[in-house]
Amino acid sequence: MRGWLHAHADLPRLDLELLISHVMSLSRVQILIHPEYQLTNEQLIHLGTGVAQLREDFPIAYILGQREFWGLSFKVNPAVLIPRPETELLVQWAIERAPQGGRLLDLGTGSGAIAIAIESERRDLLITAVDCSEAALKVAKKNAVDHQSRVTFLNSNWFSNVTGHWDIIVANPPYIAPGDAHLPALQAEPQLALVSPNKGLADLKQIIENSPNYLAPGGMLALEHGYNQAEPVNKMMNANGFTQVESMQDLAFIARATSGRRFRAER
Repeated sequence: MRGWLHAHADLPRLDLELLISHVMSLSRVQILIHPEYQLTNEQLIHLGTGVAQLREDFPIAYILGQREFWGLSFKVNPAVLIPRPETELLVQWAIERAPQGGRLLDLGTGSGAIAIAIESERRDLLITAVDCSEAALKVAKKNAVDHQSRVTFLNSNWFSNVTGHWDIIVANPPYIAPGDAHLPALQAEPQLALVSPNKGLADLKQIIENSPNYLAPGGMLALEHGYNQAEPVNKMMNANGFTQVESMQDLAFIARATSGRRFRAER
């Protein structure tokens, strides 16, 4: 195993260790403690396939078919975005802010990671997660079964098939601008879930403008956005009647999510 790692030292060490861990059914700790383990021919074949995919910039999460998020393991494939640590900001925010027994809507759920992670901590909530992709919803439903989650799933393009009012709405919408320099490294992931017109702000704007029609009085909206989009998102929320607008920073002290409260009279 030591020799195999050395032979592929030009690739990220973590990806190689995760690949070996997956193929050999060993933990990374076991791999680190026992680098003398010998690889079988069958294992070498599987590892060779994985290495070829890594060299084609295919994400390790898709190769393994899973990614950890909020301490939980989620199935992923190219139909869904790979859950990322910064998105845990939305989970933490919702867990802390959602009222007891409240209703929560997750827009563009993808793998279901946000909704399922929230429900794992707040079993009192009634959570519905929507996505416009049936392929994504298939993945999300499998993850819900794996985690014995009671999240309800709905096919909807943002609010198109949504009814009723919600105490909390969360979303990690597409927010990367077309032609952004980061996109070539993200080609394996669904572009529909990544790229948005108008400098990446079009879907954020649509959600902000429409969510007041679906928020209960005093309901709250929280959105993940790009590293440089906190200011325009703040302005859009304020322009659409949201109050208590505030941004949340990730571990690198970058504002990566913004929330606001909507006050209005019931119709």
